[in-house]
Amino acid sequence: MNIVILGAGYAGLRTALNLDHQLREHGKDDAVTLIDQNSYHQLIQKIHVTATSGVHGSEAIYNLGQILSSRQINFVQGRVRTIAPLDREVLLEDGRSLPYDRLVIALGSETAYYNVPGAREHSLPLRTYTEATTLRDHLVAQFSAAAALSDPKQQRIMLTTAIVGGGCTGCELAGELAAWVSSLSKETGAPRSEVRIALLDRNKLLLKQFGPWATREAERVLDQHGVSVYLSTAIEAVEPHMLRVSGGRVLRAGTIVWVAGIRAPNIIADAGLPVNSAGRATVDHYLRVSGQDAIFALGDCAAIPAGADGSVLPSTASYAMRQGEYLAETIFAEIVGRMTRSYEPMKLGELVSLGPDNGVGNPLGMPIIGQPVLILKKGIEQYYRSSITAP
Repeated sequence: MNIVILGAGYAGLRTALNLDHQLREHGKDDAVTLIDQNSYHQLIQKIHVTATSGVHGSEAIYNLGQILSSRQINFVQGRVRTIAPLDREVLLEDGRSLPYDRLVIALGSETAYYNVPGAREHSLPLRTYTEATTLRDHLVAQFSAAAALSDPKQQRIMLTTAIVGGGCTGCELAGELAAWVSSLSKETGAPRSEVRIALLDRNKLLLKQFGPWATREAERVLDQHGVSVYLSTAIEAVEPHMLRVSGGRVLRAGTIVWVAGIRAPNIIADAGLPVNSAGRATVDHYLRVSGQDAIFALGDCAAIPAGADGSVLPSTASYAMRQGEYLAETIFAEIVGRMTRSYEPMKLGELVSLGPDNGVGNPLGMPIIGQPVLILKKGIEQYYRSSITAP
């Protein structure tokens, strides 16, 4: 059997590694091909740090060639152009064609702008390692330029960062940025007194998946670090260095970061596969794409049922990794002719840092705050790093 996996993120890489291990352990010669547009695997949980205090290199990304060097996984670097279900092949932008017997779609997600005028053109996204380094370079340039100005009003605009989106990424970025701006001001000569950080969300709660208690704690911590939080604030338009928000208000900012939501890549819908309103492939309880016997989807690009109410699982790294583990087991069961079990999501909770010294979380449903959050996050990160580098 020829298995092709699209995407080397948390879900795709975990599927490939676990499936390869099971195939080798049982002496099977089925082929596993992993395709990604990048030569590296990025650690999304470090993206907010990469964008601020500057975690680079092996701290934020892993070379896929090194990860796969001791495996029998065929890695193909390339950007997917088309998925052709009827022909059972994947076409890359450089013209290459890869046939498959089983296809795993793990293409992750991209920034959703919700048709807000100017949002795509005048804000910076934060979904990838490249976007994180671009944001950091932009912030350094803004602070350096502000240092050369004499007008305090213009300095304040250039030194204001508006973060749109009060979910995990927005809160983590706000916390890290607040911890970084003092040293950045010293390095560039920018006046620290003119630095402003604003976090905006259209909902009534920050981190709404946690509930009101997390919003209160996140607001308290961020406020202590100088972050202004604006809830129930819808963005109506984005212009160069300016946000137009509900109520006819205007916020001027030299840096506008858009982390207000995600959607799946259009390539899934373009292939004629069924998707939900966010472009995520609809799947059954075995992670098979609806109506497709040979195609699976998981991670951010899949609408995986969370319950009988029609809700879908949130897009988190922990869910993606466990889905990859499950799918590797399922595909291997198909290869050897075993019965497959349905996917049953385990709710382990989430952990969100609010700067280098604080955070909120709900591991196994238990609300926690402060240093215990960071200790747990560090332990999980170290476990994950060892799991992808172990032979």
